[in-house]
Amino acid sequence: MVGLGIAARLAPRVRSLVLFERHNAWGQEISSRNSEVLHSGIYYAHDSLKAAFCAKGQRMLYELAEEAQIPHVRCGKIIIASSEEEVDDLYQLKARGERNGVEGLRILTGAEVIAREPAVKAVAGLLAPDSGIINAHALMDALAVRAENAGADLIRGAEVTGFEKGSNGWKIFYRDVDGEDMLTSLVVINSAGLGAQAVMAMAGIDPEAAGLKLHLAKGEYFTVPAKYRHKLNSMVYPVPHKNLTGLGVHTVPDLFGGFKLGPNAFYVDQLDYTVDPSHAAEFYESARKYLPFLQLDDLIPDMSGIRPKLTAADEAPRDFYIRHEAERGAPGFFNLAGIESPGLTSCCVIGDYISDQVCAIL
Repeated sequence: MVGLGIAARLAPRVRSLVLFERHNAWGQEISSRNSEVLHSGIYYAHDSLKAAFCAKGQRMLYELAEEAQIPHVRCGKIIIASSEEEVDDLYQLKARGERNGVEGLRILTGAEVIAREPAVKAVAGLLAPDSGIINAHALMDALAVRAENAGADLIRGAEVTGFEKGSNGWKIFYRDVDGEDMLTSLVVINSAGLGAQAVMAMAGIDPEAAGLKLHLAKGEYFTVPAKYRHKLNSMVYPVPHKNLTGLGVHTVPDLFGGFKLGPNAFYVDQLDYTVDPSHAAEFYESARKYLPFLQLDDLIPDMSGIRPKLTAADEAPRDFYIRHEAERGAPGFFNLAGIESPGLTSCCVIGDYISDQVCAIL
């Protein structure tokens, strides 16, 4: 998603651009294994790139969705306080969101939550009316079309295997269906997601020494039966707690009135997308606080995703890492790491951010 966002925004501004995708289709990893949520920007530290990019990125993607007819819905999100002790957290989230430029945030009483969501149990809520969901695959396709229309070459099934730095830029070695090949470029942009650590190592940057070691955080989803279709009108989130790796188990609507629950979050050592059915009890205990109609037997294993985090367990969250690595002895190498949520929402803003930096050195 982010690589395509960069390509779509940068291609009109440079003479030539090549994007390598090692799989035969877009988004086989992070970009198609997520909640597809267009976030508002409530949760992020005010001075972070995440905060700076999120609200603007949301507006850009709604505009793109309308222009390119990408399926989406602006359903809104309600963060639920399940006890009086959590109400103050809602006010703190509201204040943070407003500092980050999020518009329309409103505290709801328990009665107002129920008026909007009769099936939900709540003491109070925080409404983010502009949050929504988007079809991630259609979004990637639209970004790819824009990049190609601007002259970019998008090569699928081509894996980068190494770099060689020279006086005139970089030699990029790659392998595709025709075998080994090479091209040269003044600039390399590492937007490889789960593969970002391996790519920066090819460019001579030691991820661990640079503080850029990636940690794999897995999130699972459970879906619910069709009998609950149109049961909810909004996304429903719990108040996030400091000891959680993610935002807590929340509802993830689809474009047809249904929803699933997720994700949980726990660290893993390898890529494994299976969903553990025994985790249904954990999801049920989390969700029944605000969705009292749910039964344990309703939860059906669905999918999972893995995000590359720059923080290990029990470490404070870190911002996106987006930097020109000239100071590390890699001029022309632009490095992205830890691009997790709200990466989807921010993809076009990241594209503009990188484009400005690239054009400044060309």
